[in-house]
Amino acid sequence: MRLELDGIYGAIGDDEAFGKLSNRIAEAVGTRSAIFVELNAAGTADYMQLCYWSDEFTAYYAEHFAHIDPWTQLAIDVGHFGRAAALDAVMSPQDFARTAMRNDCFRRFGDDTGRCLGVMPALGRPGLMVATHKAERDIAFGAEEEARLDEVYGHLKRTIHLHRMFEREREKVGRLQDLADQSEQGLVRVDRDLRVLSVSASAKAILDQRDGLTLHQNRIVAAPALEGALRGAVAGVIDKAAEVRTGFLCHRPSGLRPYRIAVLPAGFASEAGAILKIHDPEMTPPPGATAALQSAYGLSAMEAALAEGLVAEQSLEEIAAARAVGRETIKTQLKSLFIKTGVNRQSSLVKLLATFPRPWREG
Repeated sequence: MRLELDGIYGAIGDDEAFGKLSNRIAEAVGTRSAIFVELNAAGTADYMQLCYWSDEFTAYYAEHFAHIDPWTQLAIDVGHFGRAAALDAVMSPQDFARTAMRNDCFRRFGDDTGRCLGVMPALGRPGLMVATHKAERDIAFGAEEEARLDEVYGHLKRTIHLHRMFEREREKVGRLQDLADQSEQGLVRVDRDLRVLSVSASAKAILDQRDGLTLHQNRIVAAPALEGALRGAVAGVIDKAAEVRTGFLCHRPSGLRPYRIAVLPAGFASEAGAILKIHDPEMTPPPGATAALQSAYGLSAMEAALAEGLVAEQSLEEIAAARAVGRETIKTQLKSLFIKTGVNRQSSLVKLLATFPRPWREG
């Protein structure tokens, strides 16, 4: 009988299919039901999934009987760790009928399960416990079914590992979007065709200016040469290419200084796309940013204003002219900034200030 694995591996990236994985195990082994339990090092369950039981049945079993399941203790006593064992060979349906689980749990819900074939992980280690079942009246499990469960067990462990990995990566992407939604940074998550998957408020404000970058039919549009280069960079980042250009300038018809665009990975799975991080050198600091800098580093109002001017890529001469003070005054304030922020070069200061967390946008 050919082992059907499509249903098992289909659960890797599909949460709905993962929720039916115990059914797929039963089908692959040729039994009527199955259960799998992810155990931690303490031997307690981190996750449990059963085949056909109702939510009430499952909850009752988990609360009152999972820790005294006679088949679990029998598997430990048999010591056949990591390999399938037909437990009804050492506990007959007649013996099982005398257990509390049979009389106070299964019979309560009208279930006539009486035979078990299972795999137990090594004691004291996190691992996967799997059991498949038959009714009391069915014939005993045999060597062929043991071999089938052994084969399924290896595929199942791989599937669950990959599913959990994808879960973690999806969670990271979700957290990234949460940050983007409240960030002052221009962040756009795109697919290979530059279709927008998500966009931060600051990036939306940049795109709405239609000054060299814009949004058309939910897709990033730029000058043909830049748009083609961005597509190539996004594809390279998604495919994890060894060498790919990820930094670009977007010149603006308005004559204002060009946007700076960095292409960054958005997650492990290719479906996550890539991040375009767009910086507008003309953008003024958000309200409250100066106060945040002052509070963090103990800056005076003039020092904080100088810091913001440097982040905005103004020269010392431009800052001095705008404030109608001499260049030496600015240089004195710059030295004070060095001392208070713990750096000794202007480039290091700008890098530090540019990465300083900005206050989140209200409303």
